[in-house]
Amino acid sequence: MVNKLKRNVTVSYIYSFFMDLNITTAIWVLYLSYKGMSLIQIGLLESIFHVTSLLFELPTGAIADIYGKRFSVISGRILSVISCMLMIVSRNFIEFALSFIVSAASYNLDSGAAEALVYDSLKKLDEEKNYKRIWGNLAFLMSIAQGMAILLGGILADIRFIYAYALGTAIQGAALIVSFNFTEPPVKNTDGENETLVRQITKSIDVLKGRKVVLYLIIFSALLSSLEATVFFYGQKYFENISFTKTAIALIFAAGSLISALSSKAAYRIERLLKPERTLVLISAINVLSFLGMSIFMNLSAIFYLVSSVAGGIAYPVFSDYINSKIPSKYRATLLSLNSLCYSLIMICIFPIFGLMAEKIGFSITFGTIAVIYVPFIIFLMIKLKEHGGQHNKPE
Repeated sequence: MVNKLKRNVTVSYIYSFFMDLNITTAIWVLYLSYKGMSLIQIGLLESIFHVTSLLFELPTGAIADIYGKRFSVISGRILSVISCMLMIVSRNFIEFALSFIVSAASYNLDSGAAEALVYDSLKKLDEEKNYKRIWGNLAFLMSIAQGMAILLGGILADIRFIYAYALGTAIQGAALIVSFNFTEPPVKNTDGENETLVRQITKSIDVLKGRKVVLYLIIFSALLSSLEATVFFYGQKYFENISFTKTAIALIFAAGSLISALSSKAAYRIERLLKPERTLVLISAINVLSFLGMSIFMNLSAIFYLVSSVAGGIAYPVFSDYINSKIPSKYRATLLSLNSLCYSLIMICIFPIFGLMAEKIGFSITFGTIAVIYVPFIIFLMIKLKEHGGQHNKPE
């Protein structure tokens, strides 16, 4: 069992690489536009994705905690393959909406489960102190995969969109095959009860009520992730509007992924140097200033996008380690799913609003407006984290 648990880290590296080698990530907005969807419809489709995530997130997290993280990860990859196939054959808004719903369900089943599987494996081996470094390596590989996917996807999209989606489906199939090699880490049931979905979710919420610092870390992480996702997805159309080719856009996004990868690799060193509070301030400041830069200095917008990639790379392993270190294994996947749930809540609101604003007043003003709106929320969360930062809850 020890060797199998150690192997989970290696399997996780391979699995994460294939999962993030999603060559449609940087072209789906352009693809939907090519298929006749307006910016408002694209925003609505993204909202449908996040409404579905909102409904499924906690139940799928509970499924992972009750029936196993491995089961959840495998199920997620099956649905991901189905979603890719639906994107290829869809022709109208309703059909695309169905694809987005299936895609959201696949995301829900994986989110929290794969992360919890790695952390619990290390915890069982008494090596959880290495998690931030290992998750930094994982984030590095995922960012490299994303960069390769963006570059390849952009080149294939310039030839024909269908080639990108066909290859994307095959790659998700490869991720599915790799996922069968995970070993489920044993988690002790401390109360001796057989859990149901409702009981699992209820107890997880009770745990969260006693650990407010985790709640604010989750909200903070979701808030910053929504900023990064918005600039990533709408950046495709923004750069196209200022006359970048699809290949040039792919090169910019690939470079961003490489920068994010290197930042993830160095995240644990940066956090050790600056300490947690200053690291969060740094991540927040880079995100907001990048948005403002893309708003004001259009001729330097590609540079500001690349700068924002630094924040994304640092944030991923740092937030993951902070949150995992403060929650019990028995409720890990459920509580980690709450992170994705909060992210979906924010994206449901911000994504269609951003699309509507961009269509009416242009991308530059919209980027600047969103950046300004986010500032007071970030300040509030920093205050709350400082207020509850004294909580030292050792997870069971």
